[in-house]
Amino acid sequence: MSFDATALPTELLVAPQPLIGFCGLDVTRNSVHKSIWDAFSTNRKADRASVQFKVLPANYDFPVAKPKRASYEWYHPKGILKRNWMLKHLHVLPSVVVLFQDIEWNDAQWTEKQVQCAATIQGLKNSLQERNTRLCLVLLQKAAPLPPGEDLLASERAASLTTACGINSKMLFILPHTEHLLGYTLRLESAFVDMAQAYYTLMSKRIRTHRDQLTAAHVTLKIRHQFKLGFVAEMRQDFSTALKHYTQSYAGLDEIRITDTNCLEIKTVAGFLNYKICRLMFKLKVPRDAINHFISHIDKYKNRVGFKDLLFEHYAWLSTQHSVFADLFCEAVKNGLPALQTQHPGIYFQKAAEYIIKRKEAFFQSSAILLSPTEPMSPTTLQNNNTMNLYTEFFGIRAVKTGEPASEQQTIMLIRENEKLFNHSNAIINLLGQAMGQFKIYKCLRFRKKLAIDMAEEYFKSGDHAKALTLYSLMLPDYRSDKWSSIFSDVLIKTLRCALITASIADYVLCSIEALSLKIRSEQKERIAVLENLWKVFQSVPPMPQSQIAPEVRDLWENTFTTIKSPIPIDLDKLTEIFEMCTTFDGAELKTNEEVRVHLIVRLLTDVPIKIRRFSVLLSDGTNNFKLQTSQYSTFSQLSDMREYFINKSTTSPKVLQFENDLKLQPNMYYHFLYTTEAQQFLENTQLRVTRIETEMGTDKIFALLTKNAAFTINAFRYHRRTKDLDDNIVINPICYIAPTFHLVTQTNLDNKTMLVNEYHSVITTVSNPFNVFLQNVGFNISVPSHLRNKVFLTTDISANRQKLHSQIQIDIGELSMHSSNTANFYVFSLIETTITLQQKMCYTLDVMRPKAMPSIALADSTTPTSTDNSPENARNITNDLAPVKVLSPVQIDIINDRRLRKTREDTLTIHCNPEFKFSGRFYTLNRKPLTKIYRGENFLLRANIEVQTEQDVDILETYFICDHNLVQSTYSFKRKKYTNTYRKGDKLEDVIVLRTDAVLSDWITAKEFERRKSEPQPNIFSHMRISRTNGAGLNKIENMSNSNALGKLNMSKSLLGKISTNMTIINNTASSNALMVGSQNSIMSSSTISDEGKTQTTNVDSEQSPKLLQSRLIYNKAMDAIQATGHCRGFIKGLVTLEQQQLQQLQQTQIQQQNVPIFGVYCIKWKRHGSKDENESKFVVSGFEVHDPPLNIYCTIEEKMFVKMPVTFKIVLKNPTPKVIHLIATLSLNHADSFICSGHKQLDISIFAFGEKELVYNLYPLLVGWQYLPELTLEYNTQTDPSKDESQNILLSELVQHSMPKKVFILPPLKQQNK
Repeated sequence: MSFDATALPTELLVAPQPLIGFCGLDVTRNSVHKSIWDAFSTNRKADRASVQFKVLPANYDFPVAKPKRASYEWYHPKGILKRNWMLKHLHVLPSVVVLFQDIEWNDAQWTEKQVQCAATIQGLKNSLQERNTRLCLVLLQKAAPLPPGEDLLASERAASLTTACGINSKMLFILPHTEHLLGYTLRLESAFVDMAQAYYTLMSKRIRTHRDQLTAAHVTLKIRHQFKLGFVAEMRQDFSTALKHYTQSYAGLDEIRITDTNCLEIKTVAGFLNYKICRLMFKLKVPRDAINHFISHIDKYKNRVGFKDLLFEHYAWLSTQHSVFADLFCEAVKNGLPALQTQHPGIYFQKAAEYIIKRKEAFFQSSAILLSPTEPMSPTTLQNNNTMNLYTEFFGIRAVKTGEPASEQQTIMLIRENEKLFNHSNAIINLLGQAMGQFKIYKCLRFRKKLAIDMAEEYFKSGDHAKALTLYSLMLPDYRSDKWSSIFSDVLIKTLRCALITASIADYVLCSIEALSLKIRSEQKERIAVLENLWKVFQSVPPMPQSQIAPEVRDLWENTFTTIKSPIPIDLDKLTEIFEMCTTFDGAELKTNEEVRVHLIVRLLTDVPIKIRRFSVLLSDGTNNFKLQTSQYSTFSQLSDMREYFINKSTTSPKVLQFENDLKLQPNMYYHFLYTTEAQQFLENTQLRVTRIETEMGTDKIFALLTKNAAFTINAFRYHRRTKDLDDNIVINPICYIAPTFHLVTQTNLDNKTMLVNEYHSVITTVSNPFNVFLQNVGFNISVPSHLRNKVFLTTDISANRQKLHSQIQIDIGELSMHSSNTANFYVFSLIETTITLQQKMCYTLDVMRPKAMPSIALADSTTPTSTDNSPENARNITNDLAPVKVLSPVQIDIINDRRLRKTREDTLTIHCNPEFKFSGRFYTLNRKPLTKIYRGENFLLRANIEVQTEQDVDILETYFICDHNLVQSTYSFKRKKYTNTYRKGDKLEDVIVLRTDAVLSDWITAKEFERRKSEPQPNIFSHMRISRTNGAGLNKIENMSNSNALGKLNMSKSLLGKISTNMTIINNTASSNALMVGSQNSIMSSSTISDEGKTQTTNVDSEQSPKLLQSRLIYNKAMDAIQATGHCRGFIKGLVTLEQQQLQQLQQTQIQQQNVPIFGVYCIKWKRHGSKDENESKFVVSGFEVHDPPLNIYCTIEEKMFVKMPVTFKIVLKNPTPKVIHLIATLSLNHADSFICSGHKQLDISIFAFGEKELVYNLYPLLVGWQYLPELTLEYNTQTDPSKDESQNILLSELVQHSMPKKVFILPPLKQQNK
C-alpha cells in the first residue's frame, strides 16, 4: 500500500480479475496437489479465462461482513473511496471457495472421511456468513469416473456426501489426477468462472440496491457506489458497463465544491477515475475519446492547487497523471494502435518530466532551508515523524485537525520532510529517457535533441557531470550541422563547463579551440579568456585560479595531467571554422623532371591571435602518403597582394620569412606556405593531391594535432568580391597529374595518297627513339575496329598472292638504341568505301631505377592518432575526396618488377578509302530489247558498264567474265578485253557478252554432281532427257536435294542476291575448304537492269561474335583461283556464305520472295594505279533471272554482212524442247515490200516431233541500202490438228517470236561502190 498522495495505488493499476480460493491443497508436500495447482495457475495463455487463483491456508481468516444499514438518511461518510476496498476484493475475499479432498468411492474409510469433509464445509460456511461466496467440493481420485448410471456405488455415495455437507449436487466435482489432468482442469476452471460471474452479478445487484436508497445529499456515496459498480463490471469483464459507471462516477465529482481541504481527495479520486476511463477507452478501441478525456481532465484540475505551501504536491499529481497516461498510450500502441508524430506517448512523458521539474522548483521555493534533493536525511529529522500517521482509511484524506494552525503547519512540515527523500533528478531523467525513446520512434529528431539537452542539464544539476558531458558532446555535432548558432553556442559553453569540472583535457581543448571562432556568440574578452585558459592547459596548469576552483576539481586536474598523452587529435572538419585553409599546385600537370610546388594559404577566422608550432601537408599519389614540411613563409595583408604574387611571381616577390617553432598567426592576415619536392620520386601516370593539412598547437609536453581535409569547398553564400572570395583571386589546382613520357615517335605515309577499294594499300611506319634511353621489346599492334571486321583486312604478307589476311597484326621491331629508328610495312585491304580508323598500340619495355625519397618528404606515420582516422563519417568523406579523377591518358604504364616497366600508348590511324569503279549490268535480248524472261536454250546479252570513280589515274589491264558452269558464253566472249589507255574519273567502258543456258534452274548441276558424273559412265542421252522432263522432275529435284548440296547451291543462287551485293571479293576461310564471298558494292537486279546505288555492308557477321569466322583469312588475289574451272572462263564458284541463324531465317524469306534467283557469274576488272607495278583485281557478282522452260526454241541465222541486190539466205530453226509433237502454222509476211524480195513458203503447216527441230529457209534479195526491216515471221498453233491449244498459248508463242527474231538489218552498198 502506497501512502504517497500523488501516486496511483498498485491495486488500481492492475486489471481486475475474479478471485477463486483453493482450500485443502498442500502444494509444498504433496506432489499431486502441486501438479493440480500448476495446471490451474501456470501457462495462462490468452485463450484461457481471465481469473486469479489463490491457495487458502487451513486457518484462513475471511473478512467479516459489516452489518447492513437499514437507512442511509443520517449517514455521512468521511471520504469517497476506502483504501482497503479494492485490495479486499482483489486479493482477500474470493468469489468462489473450492475445497479439494482426496476421497475414492470405494475408500475403506469412506464414513470417517465423509464426516471430516462435512465438518470442513461447515467451518467454511461459518467463516463466510453474510457473504455470497460460492462453496464447491472437488474429490481427487486416481481413476477416471465411469459414465453416469453405470457406477451405482459412486451415485449412492455422491448423494450421501452432498447431503452430509449440505451442498447442491452441482457443487460436487470429480478431478481424476491422470495423464489428462489439463483437460479436466480446464473444464473445472470453466465451471468455477461461471460461479464467480454469478457471485459478482449478485454483488452488483446488492450495490445497486444500496445506491437506490441514497438521496440527493449523498453525493460522495453515489460516487463511491458508481465506482464499485464499475470495478465489479471489470471483474465480470463487462468493459462497456464498467466504462459507463466510471464515467457517471467521474461526472459526480463536479457536484462537489472544491476547497483547500478536500482538493487533494477530489483530485485523487478524479485521477483514479480518469485512469480507469482512459484504460477502458483504449481497450475498446476509441483512442481519440481517451485522449480528449485526458486533456479535459487536465484542463479541469490543473489550476486546483490546494494549499499554496504544497504546490509541489500539485505538480507531482500532474506529473503522475501524464506518466500513467503515457504508459496506457504505450500499451495501446503495443496492441496495434497507430500513433502519429503529433500525438504519441513521448509528448506525455515529456510533460510529466516538465511537471517534475516544476515540482522540484516549487519544493525548493517552499522550503525555508534549501537542501539538495539528494542530501541524506539525518536520523534526528525523522525521529519523531511518522508519515503513516498523516493518512486515513480514505484516499486523499489526511489525519489533520481542521482549523488548528499548529496541526496544519506540522503536517506541511512532515510532507516537506517526506519530499526531501524523493530523488527529483532521477525521476526527471527517467521520464526524459522514456520521452526520447518515443520521439526517436516517431522520427521527431529535433525535439529528441532538445530532450537530450534537458537531460544533460539535469545530470549537471544532480552532480553527475560525466554523463552530462557525454550528452552534450553527442548533441554538439547535430546542432553544429543544423547551423543553430545561438543554441550551439549555449551548448558549447555548457560542454566546456562540464569538461572543466570533470578535468577532461581532450574535450576541454576541443571546445576551447572551437569557442575561439567568430561564429560562436561571445565577446572578444571572453574569447581571450578562453585562449588564456587553453594555454594554461597546454602548460599543465588548471585553467582556473586556485581561489575559484574546488579542491577536488583541482586534484582531479593534477591527476589527469600526469596521465595525458600527446598529441590530442582534433579534426577541424568537424568543428566550427576557425581556420580558412586552401592548397593548390603550381600547375595541373607536370613532367617527371620538374619540381612539385604546393602552396598553402591560411587565414584566421577569429579576432584573437593563435600560436602554432608547424604546418605540414600530406601528399598522396593514390598508394603512398608523403608528409611535406616547410621552412619559410610569407604574409599578405590583402587578397590583392596575393593575387599579384600568383600572377607575377618573378616581379613581385614578397618578403620570405623563416618558419619558427612557434609562429603566431594574426587575425586579418593571409599566410602563404610553400612546399617543394622533386616529381621524379613519384610514379608516372599518377595524380598527386593534398589529402590532409596538419598543424600543432601547444607546448612540447601537451599539444593538440589539428587536422583538416585539404579539399577546397566553395561556400554557398559568397561575397562575389575579389576582396573577400579566395577562389576569385588565385587559380586552385587540387590535383597535379604526373604526365608520363613516351619515348617512341611514329611517322606514317598516309598523307601521300588515297586508298581505293579492292586495293592492297601499303602503309610504311617509321618508329624512332629520340631520347637517351635504351628501349627493348619495341613493337606495335594494328587492329581493325569491330564494326569494320570482315570488311577491312590487314596483312604483312608481301608475296605476290598476298593471301593471308587478318583483323589484327603484331609487328615486333626489337630493340632501339638511343637516337635510332626503324621502319615497318603492312598492307590494308578494304571491301567497302568508308573512312577506316585503325587502332594502333605502341609498346616497349624500359629499365628504370626509382630514386630514393627526398629528405623533405617523410612517409606519413601510420601510428600518429588523428581524429580523421577515428571518425567513420569523416573517413567516408575523405575517401570520396581521394577518388581519382579520370584522366584520358594515352600512355599506360605496367610495372613488371622493381626495375622494369612497360609503357603502352594507343593511337589511331585514319585512312580514307574511295571507290575505284562503278559497275552496272543489264540483260538484253538479241534484238537489243530489255530482257524480261530467260528461256532455256535461248541466247541473251549481258551489257556491262564500267565507270571510273577514283581521282587517281588508273590503267585497266583487262576485263573478263567468268560464267557459271550451267551457262555458255559465245565464242567471241571468251576473249579477254585488253586495254592500253589510262583512265580518269568519269571515263566509261562497256562490254557485251552473249550467254545461254541449256537447262532450267531446277536442272542446274552442282560441283559435286559434276564430279560424280565425270566418274560415272554416261547414260543414254534420250533416257536422261525423258527422266528429267517428266512429271515436274526438275522442280522436285531441288526440293529433294541433299543438305550439303542444297545449302551450297541455295546460298550461292538465292542467298547472295538478298545479302551480298554484286561487287564482291572472293575470300577463302582457313577454317574450311570453302571460300567465303563478301561483297562491297550494293547492286540490285531488277527485271531488266542491274543498278549500283553505292557502297554498303554485305555481311554483318563479326569475328568476335561468331566463332565460325576467324580473324586470319585467305583471299584470292585472282578470281580464277576461286573458280572450279570446267571450261574456258567457266566453272563453279567455290564460296559459301556463313550467316547467323537470325539472318538465315530472314534470308530464307527473301529467297521465297525472289523466286530462286541464281548467280550467273563474276565480272572481273584487272587494274593498277598509273605508274605503279602493283596489280589489283575488282570482282562483281552478277545475279540473273529465273530460267523458264520455253514452249519452243527459235534460232535465226543470217549472214554477217549483207549487200544490196545480192541474195542472202535467211534461215530459221524451230526446235521442240517438249516431249510432245507440236503442230504450227508458219507465215512470213512482207510489210515493207520495197525493202526485200523474198522466195520460199509464205505459209506452211509444220509438225515438229518431240525434241526435234524444223528448218525454214528463205532467200532474200535486198533492194535498198541502210537499216531495213526484215520480213516478219508469225507462228501460231494449228488448233484443228491440236485442239488443246487456245488463244492464250498463241499469245505466248507470239511473244516468244517477237523476243527471238531480229527486226532490222543493215544493208551495205554494192561491193563495187565500196571498192571505189
